[in-house]
Order: sequence, then C-alpha cells, then structure tokens
Amino acid sequence: MPLDHPEQDSARKASFATTIRSSDEQPTEDTPLLERKRSRAEVLWHKSTVYRVLLTGFLVSLSFGVTQVPLIYVFGVMTCDEYYKTHAWPPPGAAAGIGLHDRCRVHEIEAGTARAVALLSTGTTLFGLFNLFFTGWTMKAFGVKKALLLTVFFPAVRLAVQNVGVEMGAGMGILVMQLSQIITVVGGPVGYLLALNSLATEVVEPAERTATLGRLSGCAMFGTALGYLIGGFVGDYFGIIWPFRLTVVLFLLSFLYIALCLPTIHNKEVEGRAARSLSGFFDPIKMFAPKKFLLQDGRTVRKEYGVLLLGTGTFLGVLSTSYIPVLLQMYSTDVFGFGTSENGVLISVNSLIRGFFLTLAFPVIISRGRKWLDKRSQSAREARITAQESGIPDLPYDPNTIAAAASRAMESAQEPAEPPKPADGEEESFHFDLVFTKYSLVADGLLTGLATFTTQGWQMYLIAVILPLASGTGPAAKGTILQMCPPEQRTDALSAISLVELMARLTSTSLFGLVFSAFAEVGQTHLTFTVNAAIAVVGFGILMFARFPPFGSTRFVKDADEDEGSDGGLEEET
Repeated sequence: MPLDHPEQDSARKASFATTIRSSDEQPTEDTPLLERKRSRAEVLWHKSTVYRVLLTGFLVSLSFGVTQVPLIYVFGVMTCDEYYKTHAWPPPGAAAGIGLHDRCRVHEIEAGTARAVALLSTGTTLFGLFNLFFTGWTMKAFGVKKALLLTVFFPAVRLAVQNVGVEMGAGMGILVMQLSQIITVVGGPVGYLLALNSLATEVVEPAERTATLGRLSGCAMFGTALGYLIGGFVGDYFGIIWPFRLTVVLFLLSFLYIALCLPTIHNKEVEGRAARSLSGFFDPIKMFAPKKFLLQDGRTVRKEYGVLLLGTGTFLGVLSTSYIPVLLQMYSTDVFGFGTSENGVLISVNSLIRGFFLTLAFPVIISRGRKWLDKRSQSAREARITAQESGIPDLPYDPNTIAAAASRAMESAQEPAEPPKPADGEEESFHFDLVFTKYSLVADGLLTGLATFTTQGWQMYLIAVILPLASGTGPAAKGTILQMCPPEQRTDALSAISLVELMARLTSTSLFGLVFSAFAEVGQTHLTFTVNAAIAVVGFGILMFARFPPFGSTRFVKDADEDEGSDGGLEEET
C-alpha cells in the first residue's frame, strides 16, 4: 500500500479532527456554519431556533406596544388633574349644563399634555441612543443572549416605576414617568432590536441572514400592531392602570422565555477585547470610516467608501419612509375628513401588509434575486477561479505594472495560488442584497409619489396597501453591511445601521412636520408626498455609488499591526 503524501496525511488528520470536534462542541460565533454537512436532526434544531428567535421578536414587540396608546391618554389625565389643583371647576362664567367630559378640553391642558409627551419622547430618543451603544458593548463583553436579557428585563423595571407614576397622578406622576426613561439606557426597544438581529444572524447560515432579518422585522411589526390593539382594549375595559401592569408581566414572561428557549452564543476573542477596553463603546461610528484595500495587482491601494455610502443612502431611505404612517393620518384627516376609526383601519392595513411582505415575500425575492444575479456573473467568476487555480494572476492592463506583476507571479510559482476563501464559511458574496437596497428606494419613491394625485378617500386605502410593497430597505441594508465587514465586526456593523435608522426616524419627525405645516398654510399638503418621494430617489442616487470591495482585493491595515501578529498587514477579502 503506497504511503500518503505528507500534505494528504495532514489534511486527512485535520478533517478527522474537525469531524470529532464538531460532534462534541456546540456551535459558537467562531464556528463556520458551512464547514460540514449537518445531519437532519441538526437542521431541524437549526430551524426551530430560528422560529424561537422570530417568536421572541413578536413577544417583545407586543410588550413594548401595549402601553403606547394608553400613554398619551394617561398624560392627558394627569395634566388635567394638575391643572385643576390651581383652577376651579366649573370655570367662572361657564355655560349651564357643562359636563365632566368637557373638563379637560381646555387649551392650556392640551398644550401642557403636548409639552409633557414631547419631553417624554425626547428623553426616549436620547436615552435610546445611549442604549444602542451600551447594548453593542454588552454584546461584545458578555455575549448576545445576556445583552438581550438585559434589554428585556430593564423595560420591566421601567414599567414598574411607571405604574407608581400612574398611581401618583398629576404633576408628580408625570415627573416620575419622564424620569423613568433614564432606565432606557440599559434596556430599551433600540437595544433589544440590535441584540435580536445579532442573534438572528448567528443562528442561520450566511445565505439566510438577510431573509431572516426581514422576517424578524415583519414579526416585530405584527407584535407592535397587536400591542396597540390590546393596550387600547385593556385600558377601556379594565382601567387605564391595567395596560401598565399587564406590560410588566409580559416583559417578565419574555425574559423567562429568552432565558429558557434561546441558545447562548459566545465569541471569546471579541468579548475579551471588549472587556479590556471601553473604547469599543463607540466602534459603530468608526464603521463608516473609509477602508483601504490592496487590489489584485499587488501594489495598488484604493480607498473604499461602500459602508459610508450604504449608511448615507439608508439614512435617506428611512428618512423618507418612517414618517409615512403619520403622514397618511394627517393628510387623510385634513383633506378627506377621516376620523379615529378610519385612520385606525388605514394604519392597521398598512402595518399588516408591511408585516406580511417582510415575512413572506421579502425572503423569496432575496433568494430568487440572488440566483438570477449568480447566473449572470457565473461565467466571469469561473474565469477568475480558473486563472487563479492555474497560477496565472489577473494581470492589470497598465503596461507600467505588467512587468512587476509578472515578476511577482514567477516568484510565487512554487506555491500554487488558490482563490481566497471568505471567513466563517461564507462561500459566496450575495451582491443582490445591495441591488435590492438600491432599487427598493426607487420603488418607494415612485409609489409614494402616487399619493400626490389622490382625489378621493378610498384611494388612501389603496395607497396604504401598495406602499409596503417597497419595504425591505432596512433588512437588506443590514444584510449588505454584514458582507462588507469582517465577521468579528458584525455587532458593530448592525449597531452602525441601527444608529443610522434611529437618527433618520428622529430627523424625519421634525423635518416632515415642518414640511407638512408649510404646505398646509398654502393648501398644498399633497406636495409633502412629492418631497418624501424625492428624498427616496436622492438616496437611490447615493447608493448607486456604493459597492463591495473588488474581487480578490485584500484589506490593507497599518504596518504596526504586523508587530501584533497580523499577516503582513493584510486581511483577505472577496
């Protein structure tokens, strides 16, 4: 029997060791998901884990949504109670027969309620921004599951404090509820979505990440919509305090569900770095800095702005879409005389269609789009791989560099070149995600622009149905940035996109509020939809310049990293 070649023997031993190790150890963030063929039982376990993650998104979003409707009413009641501590009822000179239901219909009370709610919203946004950075750091320091547990437990604490505020009532109750938002720093909706998105990307194969993020967004939307309905129903039939009590129970149940049903995933290397330094707190912002790449010719270094352009385009996309629910209600009320019930149906239809699209249609579009794009680029990819396997580099066309490139190829001829393999088992790059991100903004601009021409009330329901058909920009952008960045930066990448979305939503409320008011003064409120559509198209224009690093390029890092054991200051990219 002939002896094995040393390299073959080494490869066989490595393969055997991998098989033994993979059968004994649970997968972690360091484990390649596509390293081996899994058994049918493992595949079923994998799918059940994804379903548990999706159910978590539904449950926690439902918990956050229950108090959203009663919260405005509670602030109105407490402002009213505070007002009548210093004012008499009925007011002097009031008409005979004035009822208690008119007690809070005073301009001063309405203005005070608006100020109190605005201050609460401002605090929620500000502390939510800190929560985004805090959750990103805790994920790297303690693991994704522990970070997720924190973002679900502390909202229960916040709601317990708000229960006290509702019981106290009047001005002190308002103050307690506003101060309770400080707890959002360590646990809130922004951090929970970041942690859950990160967990979702770790329990699925790379090819399924973008679709899973879309499904997760859809499930969260279903939970939020149901939370609105439950909160209003419970408040009307059982008393305004009961939605707040119910929410505490829901958060605690969600905490137990996460602790018992979701897997624990660690990345010891990333967690160690985060624990040693708090500088990683603001790593998401650094993600937008241009990165240098060494091209395939071996000497050309080029800056890539893909992440920065992706973030800018996503910001404009979210800026144009996040105000749509409010805009639909305001426009329908002012132009077509819609009341509360009509607006409720309008927004419910819009939310349900968006949820169904993200859950059912979005994954299919991503899957089929990738296959279509792969067929178009298959021949070019096979040509590159064939050239690399034969040891022939992809020579540049510049005559001044051909000689140098040929010389380097001759020097490395003794070691056969192999095409670089992406880390973490990502055997291919899914460029269709970026294509979808771009053209979903065009579709959104066109569909939003149609609302400019509405002339009858029933057409608003039609607009509410077709606008969600351009959804998916957010999940597609998250899937794209995960491919643009190294595996160890996934948490920071998702944090960066989440930061962009948060700032876009904050800007959207103030910007379009001013735009709508300006057009309302001249009786042209329909032009708000035109401005909305124009911003989406501008976002598309910016995204047209976004791209992945060139094929075969390598990440260029500072030479100082070589002293720390890096591979010549380069990291492979495909």
